[in-house]
Amino acid sequence: MGRRYRLGELYCGPGGIALAAQNVRIFNPKGDEWSIDHSWSTDNDQDTCNTYSSNICSSNSETVYCDDVRQLELKTLPKIDALAFGFPCNDFSVVGEHEGIDGSYGPLYSYGVEALNHFKPDWFLAENVGGLRSANVRIMET
Repeated sequence: MGRRYRLGELYCGPGGIALAAQNVRIFNPKGDEWSIDHSWSTDNDQDTCNTYSSNICSSNSETVYCDDVRQLELKTLPKIDALAFGFPCNDFSVVGEHEGIDGSYGPLYSYGVEALNHFKPDWFLAENVGGLRSANVRIMET
């Protein structure tokens, strides 16, 4: 029996992760096909959201929320089985300002952790940023 995972994305950008997710087909050892479908996404840049909507979900663009993630009410979003987030990493990157959680973008990391705790997805994909572990932030466990 096949499985369809409902994907939610924070900091979705123009849709690179979603495009890959829509095009992947996974077969379990029994030969059943599993797939990944867009459920909702969010970003704070209108042009980026328009590009995402056009490329990923043009027939239901209302599932792309263009707003600051800090204003996002997780409880209002549909249930998901999978979560992806590539938070802005400028403050954690080894080539960045090294401001960590105290920087402009650093606190955004915690919203990914909050979404994981809220939705408890079957799986997630998060950006692995060099410098995150050594930054001035305690790695939050779910």
